[in-house]
Amino acid sequence: MMQDLLPNIPRYYTALAEWLTCLIVILPLTKRARWPLIFTLMGIGQVGLQLLVSRWSLAFWIPGMALNVLWMFLTIYASGAINLKYASYLCAKAFIVAEFMAAFAWQMYCHLFLESFPDNPYIALGTNLVWYLVILTIIYLYEQRIHRIDASLTIQSRNVFIAVLTAVIIFAISNIGFLLATTTYSFGDPLSIFLVRTLINFCGICILYMQEKQVYEHHLQNELKAVNNIFQNHYEQYVAYKESAGLIEQKFHDLKHQIEIIRTEKNSEKKEAYLDEMTQAINTFSSDIHTGNGILDTILSRKNIYCLEKEIRFTCIVDGQLLNFMDTMDICSLFGNALDNATEAVLRLPDKEQRLVNLRVFKRGHLAMILVENYATDQIDLLDGLPQTTKSNKDYHGYGLKSISYIAEKYEGNMSVSMENNWFSLKVLFPLRKAERGVQP
Repeated sequence: MMQDLLPNIPRYYTALAEWLTCLIVILPLTKRARWPLIFTLMGIGQVGLQLLVSRWSLAFWIPGMALNVLWMFLTIYASGAINLKYASYLCAKAFIVAEFMAAFAWQMYCHLFLESFPDNPYIALGTNLVWYLVILTIIYLYEQRIHRIDASLTIQSRNVFIAVLTAVIIFAISNIGFLLATTTYSFGDPLSIFLVRTLINFCGICILYMQEKQVYEHHLQNELKAVNNIFQNHYEQYVAYKESAGLIEQKFHDLKHQIEIIRTEKNSEKKEAYLDEMTQAINTFSSDIHTGNGILDTILSRKNIYCLEKEIRFTCIVDGQLLNFMDTMDICSLFGNALDNATEAVLRLPDKEQRLVNLRVFKRGHLAMILVENYATDQIDLLDGLPQTTKSNKDYHGYGLKSISYIAEKYEGNMSVSMENNWFSLKVLFPLRKAERGVQP
């Protein structure tokens, strides 16, 4: 009977399953240079390693498996441009998928063809390859469907430990039937043992993906809190700016009266020094910007004062009426984040002549376009369409730009960033409603 003659999975099939599973987890990653060559060589090594450990005694079975898992880890790390932590996590997931795939495909071959074609290696190879392809396609399509662009940032050391521990437990439980096969606690015939192994490995895959989903949802909750905090902070800044506008206006009028008094000063040098000082103060206080949108006027006027204080050349050509359809908090967050990022970037430039920030809001066709540009001497690397953070806290990577992206999507628009000719550009497009299309740029 088949259940009495069920052979073990050939080692080269196991190696092939491990190698192909590594490929599936590597494909979505940013690859290292010459990764196809590296991956091919590692695949050959995987087969050779499996054939090598197959000659070891049963006492060295677990060290042999550990060595193969280590080789899978090296394959993933050497091919993908990722850190050791994320490579460890992917290795744990790939190992359990490979265990399930190898067991399921071999079980299907034995059930369908072993008795009819016991000595035909081509049918065995073809059957296993077909099932490998089916399972890997399902895994790949599922990965593409969830497509978590921040996966490498959401996985922390604790998550890696849990994933590795889960993989170890699943592997131990799925193979315990083979260890107990010669004892009085045997699970039954080889077919039953294989079935138990396959089911446990499948449960392991489900557990790992549920853990990953839970981690990602927790990350999204934290991200949403951070973005909401950014919204609230910029709105509070706007309220504070609005409250201080009256004081600034009063100070402006006071300075005018003081200038008239100073003009009566008889000492000409002293008088001119006073006048220069007061004129400079007036220039600061009278740096209001008028765009046709009161909310935007307040925000940009304060940003203009900040730029004057920091010796940043801020050019602003804005038709604020185009943005009258936006909520107050959205305007505060969008322009607050965009200009904060731009000014922070140029302040890192040692040459003050290069501290340039441009803002334009204009109409193009049926679209309202917001364009924020800042000069940059260094090439800025983009990760998933966002510049990589220069801040020490990687958990808050790009939250400012993400909040801008959320606002754009809220109004059925989109956000994009680019780097060209030493200018970093942030572009936000909004479709104009019929009521706003009549506004002239």
